Amino acid sequence: MAINGNRFKKEEVYALSREMKKLIDLLNGITILSRNENDIRNIENQKNKIEEMLLYYEPTILEEYSEETKRAYREMIRAKKEYERVVAEKCYPRVIQEAKEYYRVKAMEYENKKEYRDKLKVELNKEM
Repeated sequence: MAINGNRFKKEEVYALSREMKKLIDLLNGITILSRNENDIRNIENQKNKIEEMLLYYEPTILEEYSEETKRAYREMIRAKKEYERVVAEKCYPRVIQEAKEYYRVKAMEYENKKEYRDKLKVELNKEM
């Protein structure tokens, strides 16, 4: 996780919030023993503060699908470049066909995610 000047990328904040949520979920149901009751109370208070903060930093459903769509787009572009590479290098027809099929699958995944994201955006904008 790199700091960009004084700003974090939102993907990094979402990743941090997911990891913190996992930690909070792991802490739920665990009994913490200490001779000092203040320590236990402080841990519980800190856990509650983090849970409340996570509500602010967790991505919305639209942001989640936007991130997934971005990832799918990058995968599709990589698959396209790989396909173009094997065609340019005149690889075996079987290798070219496999690369073409992989690109087709990634392009279809991207289109599906993009379509779902766009529908989600339209529906959420209706509600506002």
